[in-house]
Amino acid sequence: MEIIGVLGGMSWESTTEYLRLLNEGVRERLGGLHSARLRVATVDFAQVERFQATGDWTAAGALLAREAADLEAAGAALILIATNTMHKVYDVVAAAVTVPVIHLGDVTAEAVRHQGLSRIGLLATRYTMEQTFYTDRLRGHGVQTLVPDAADRAEVQRIIYDELCVGLVSEPSRQSLIEIANKLVAQGAEGIVLGCTELELSLTAADLTVPVFPTTALHCAAALDRALQARQTQP
Repeated sequence: MEIIGVLGGMSWESTTEYLRLLNEGVRERLGGLHSARLRVATVDFAQVERFQATGDWTAAGALLAREAADLEAAGAALILIATNTMHKVYDVVAAAVTVPVIHLGDVTAEAVRHQGLSRIGLLATRYTMEQTFYTDRLRGHGVQTLVPDAADRAEVQRIIYDELCVGLVSEPSRQSLIEIANKLVAQGAEGIVLGCTELELSLTAADLTVPVFPTTALHCAAALDRALQARQTQP
């Protein structure tokens, strides 16, 4: 299989999910002792979070672009930015390499449309929910987005950064996320996108009555489709 570059560390808890899902996916597809061929870069999330909080997306983009170029130099044939929020700087990262960078929003939108849906509720960091870089990408695929109100956005942000990013998964916070998601369903959301990789540490499809779109799992599946394509087409 082709080598997948994983640009992670934002947070490392979610990056471990990427590594687990990629390796489990290869084992499921190829069987035996097969595992994923990966190059992994993990940045210091404290530095990235400071860039986010201060709005210094230029510095954040430059940092991730350098890391992406290093992944390509190390042999990666495609790259995943292992975080929804940092797709804010997707264009900068993609411009720094010559290999494909699979956009998480494209993969998610394709999954939503595949189920015949066109209006979803989005749970994510406040940057992803309040700025347009992600929702515009979904809209380009014909997917409309509903986001929580200001108070609920603040609560989702707190759960992500204060709990999930440091490995804490609490039942009260899980119930809070379910309640917020159900509010979006009541407003007309046909499904819920877990638009932050850490949210998959807390919520599953079993928690809601509408389809749930786990972006980490979708991203990994798309990467494996691409990385294994050459193998599958060999005579």
